[in-house]
Amino acid sequence: MPHIRFYRWASVLITLPIVLASIPALAQQAGAIVESVTQVDTGRYRLVGTALAANGSPACALAMASGRCMFTCGPGSLRCEGGTASLPLGKFDLTNLPTEANGTIILQIFVQGAISFTQTINPSQPSGTAKWSAYNNTCCSSPTAVYTSTYEVTVDGATKRSVSNSCTSGTATLEGFASTTPGAKNYTARILSSACGNQSASGTVTMAGNACYRFQLDFQGGALVNKFGTVTCPSSADATTLQDAAETTPMAIFPMVPDLSDGVETPAATYQSLQRQP
Repeated sequence: MPHIRFYRWASVLITLPIVLASIPALAQQAGAIVESVTQVDTGRYRLVGTALAANGSPACALAMASGRCMFTCGPGSLRCEGGTASLPLGKFDLTNLPTEANGTIILQIFVQGAISFTQTINPSQPSGTAKWSAYNNTCCSSPTAVYTSTYEVTVDGATKRSVSNSCTSGTATLEGFASTTPGAKNYTARILSSACGNQSASGTVTMAGNACYRFQLDFQGGALVNKFGTVTCPSSADATTLQDAAETTPMAIFPMVPDLSDGVETPAATYQSLQRQP
């Protein structure tokens, strides 16, 4: 009947704005800390850990691995295969997990309002270190000159710097990767330039073991932003081969904030993105 079809379409039109309104403009990624991976039978494992919100705190989430899953919302949380769990908020305990064909276990964490988190776990190396790097994908330039700008990121007392003296893509320096323990990490990021002024950002990101990440400074929407995402791990933690920006899987974007105390009232030049050669 026509009025039934109209009702169904009206329901879709009403629901769609509600769904769109619930999507954050700059969603950040959920995370996880894997606390133990133990073998319970031949080719079967138990995975214990904590699901994390984007700010690094324990979260009510759906934790899934090898076809098994559970909610991490505190005592009484449901298990997908039936029954409940009496665990604190954020905790997950998944057992009797088979591996993938390559011998790994893929963990996925879903937190409302955050980008889902995926971690590939090698049961023989469950607590490997996390590695990160920093890259300046911007330059400071005027119509007549390009000025030096230095992007630096600090995590757990280690600092990585990337210096840009050209507006051509791939020309900024890369110091390689630093290593840190997995988990939620506080970071500080700064861009320093005598001609364009100084800006900074700080926050919390989550890094998983046996994974590699990059902090990347970009110019987006007329402003500097600090991007954080995963990259393919090099064969060595000290490798300095630059990963192309297209190979980065973005996880979070943090705005940079101008330093009003740096004494630059009218910058002599402006920041812009590095450009590929034609």
